[in-house]
Amino acid sequence: MIAPVLLLLAAVAGPPPYPESLACAGYTHAASQLSDITGDHDASAKAFDAAIFWGLATMDAARRDGLTARAAEADQVRERDRVKPLLAAGDAAARAGLEACVQRAPPLKG
Repeated sequence: MIAPVLLLLAAVAGPPPYPESLACAGYTHAASQLSDITGDHDASAKAFDAAIFWGLATMDAARRDGLTARAAEADQVRERDRVKPLLAAGDAAARAGLEACVQRAPPLKG
């Protein structure tokens, strides 16, 4: 199901560039971890679904840009670790970035 979603996104809007995908992967992964901690199951499921999409989009963009999977994974961890404290603190810009990324991720549940 994930591959058709990525193909649909690529056909409609073009694949997101690496920096954009990386930022969204960081926001959504951090939010997924934070909502797991807080016990907000709805937020956790929504963030987790978006994190899956953005993680795959980031890896696809990395491949297109000639980056190794190892480098892309390390970049995702750094970005997640950078934004996680901002989201935890309720930073308005971080929350807006997260919301934009979640809204742009297609729903993974059929």
